[in-house]
Amino acid sequence: MTSLSTWKELIAGDTDEVVLAVDFDATGRGEARFSDFVPLLGTGFTVWETLPAAVASRPDLPADAYVKQWVDEVRTSGKRVKAVLAFCAGSVYAAAIAEEVEKWQGSFPRTILFDPERAAAASMYWQFHKAVGQMEPAVGAAEVGRVQDSAQRAQETCVSLGDLARRLLLLYHALAQTACDKLGLDDRRRAEMTETAGAFLTYLSTAEQIEPAAAWLRSTAITSATATSGLNGFRLLNPDHEAALVADELRFDTPHVELLSSPVVAQAVTELLLAS
Repeated sequence: MTSLSTWKELIAGDTDEVVLAVDFDATGRGEARFSDFVPLLGTGFTVWETLPAAVASRPDLPADAYVKQWVDEVRTSGKRVKAVLAFCAGSVYAAAIAEEVEKWQGSFPRTILFDPERAAAASMYWQFHKAVGQMEPAVGAAEVGRVQDSAQRAQETCVSLGDLARRLLLLYHALAQTACDKLGLDDRRRAEMTETAGAFLTYLSTAEQIEPAAAWLRSTAITSATATSGLNGFRLLNPDHEAALVADELRFDTPHVELLSSPVVAQAVTELLLAS
């Protein structure tokens, strides 16, 4: 395995090319992950996945600093970027990464976005809603509901995603403390819970600083059957929007949570990568 600090090597191929995968991977999440997807791809690809927590070292780190750390490590490796893949909100960072890769490679890499979404208060709240819902067995439905209600009010009143992220993190910390006390978790496990939540909220809020539209117009979208996810969700909220959002779009009768575990989707992506 290659020694990396801001990426994780999911699989090593037999060429000097690399496929970059942009996502916030976390144990226990409901959606399938790139670690599920990579074994379904054709053989021979080297795939590296972002380690957002490695660069989300503090809440005020600007988006271009995120991108620079990821891109610098790839460039220093000497590998040629064959393609950039991204899931959900990772598609915003993928846009910036692909544009930076173009600057030194001379061409825009094949960029494939799985249910791409921009950073938004509604999606941040929904991720928070799901995360605190996992604590219900420990703290009870009433306490979880109270925190979710407070989070919804924060979503409605905060003027920026950064401000919302800070509010949500305070709510999460308080509930997690109660859950940890009731479960008898040690300090290490408590720290893991709060650090992961903080890094994820920072990852989502920092993406607000990136404008991905130009890069998305040179990318391929993989769209699920879930009406509220990715481009489907955008169209649901913006029914009169007629302008193109991506260069190409492949639609699949697959739920959002299963996009990265679908052999059919993997076969289509393999064909796109082989054609690159």
